[in-house]
Amino acid sequence: MHSNRIASIALLLLLATFGQASYASMKAAQADQPHEIQSEDCLWPRGGRRCCGTLRSPGASHGSRMDETDHCFPASASDHMVCCVDIKNVDNEVNEHDPSVAYRNPLSGPIRRNSHNSSYSWCTCSETICEKQLKGRVAWVGRPGNT
Repeated sequence: MHSNRIASIALLLLLATFGQASYASMKAAQADQPHEIQSEDCLWPRGGRRCCGTLRSPGASHGSRMDETDHCFPASASDHMVCCVDIKNVDNEVNEHDPSVAYRNPLSGPIRRNSHNSSYSWCTCSETICEKQLKGRVAWVGRPGNT
């Protein structure tokens, strides 16, 4: 009976050690993965509530800007309402296809600082900027009350 109790205790200690090691391995693996956006991460300062790829809210602070994504996804969908994901041409600063936006349109810094390279993401003011300038994919276009 005494040997059964020792065996039971040994088994419990082994399982506890294995559980801690598995948990530590799982946490280490998660650290290497891109941040999975959760719904609480999608509360945009201008009222939008939909997630956009790996784009973060709040965004990174850079220079005089406290949040580089604070202009994204207004509830009114008046501007910056296109969710652009899987951006391939992050470094292209030239807009040749959308006359409503400046010709020089540098977005690489903000995109790199505020989304993950597994699927660079950004809020654009038009589908054209997403598809033509950035070579991204339009995931969704916000409409009033649905951003």
